[in-house]
Amino acid sequence: ARLICTLSRSQTKRPGPFASSTHDEIQFEFRDGGCNEFFRLIQEELAKKRWSVQPAKPTTTMNAAMSDRSHRTGISGIENHLQHQLNVQHQSISGAFQDLNNLMQQAKDMVNISKTIANKIQEQRSDLTSDETIRFRSYLLSLGIDNPVTKESAGSQYHDTNGIMTLSDAFCRINRARGYELISPEDLLNAAVHMEQLNLPVRLRVLSSGIKSFELTNHNEEKDLKEITNQVESAKSMSADQLANLIGIPVIVARERLIAAETNGLLCRDDSIEGLRFYPNLF
Repeated sequence: ARLICTLSRSQTKRPGPFASSTHDEIQFEFRDGGCNEFFRLIQEELAKKRWSVQPAKPTTTMNAAMSDRSHRTGISGIENHLQHQLNVQHQSISGAFQDLNNLMQQAKDMVNISKTIANKIQEQRSDLTSDETIRFRSYLLSLGIDNPVTKESAGSQYHDTNGIMTLSDAFCRINRARGYELISPEDLLNAAVHMEQLNLPVRLRVLSSGIKSFELTNHNEEKDLKEITNQVESAKSMSADQLANLIGIPVIVARERLIAAETNGLLCRDDSIEGLRFYPNLF
């Protein structure tokens, strides 16, 4: 289908950019239908004569646009833009600190609850079964909080480390006892370096393997090696794992103790496919 529109010069408006034109017709071709619908719509638009309606002058909008444009140009525009960015950043930072304060308040509440549970366990230790105690302690550990490490709360466990403890174990125990006010590994190491200078009952010791550990200043090396030798003689032979479970020290420390006893001629080793074991030195 084909539709031809004939154009005529407007009598009321100024001429266009060209005074005259040889093209006074527009031809539309419709190969897939739609000619009748297009013809109906174009007739409706021609009947409305939208070009004869005078649009209202948007004086308010233009004034506002000009005012806004004047504020955005020049040095004042740059200053206003920077001030707007600073205000947005200030609002974002204020909101972040408010969220952080709420989080810290909730953390304090959780710590208070955990301390209450810990005190209940301490007060009713005789009334609670072992399963209940383990369950309560698992709740505390899931919160990252344990009982404060004191002589009163730890009881006989205060001496379970046999006078020596690695820095990694001490770091975990200290932070677990402190709750949410944690220390960094660097803080612990810097404090350990100055312990002996301050005449504290604990000092820093570097084992032969390079592992750093805490050791009591009254720790007797000769007595300790003699006790380990007696343990090996009683068991006929012993590995580092067995010694660690027996006297309650880390495996790496137990291995260091056995090697030190071997160096002093108290023990001898058997390094086989089953692992490293130590025997009493009968020679």
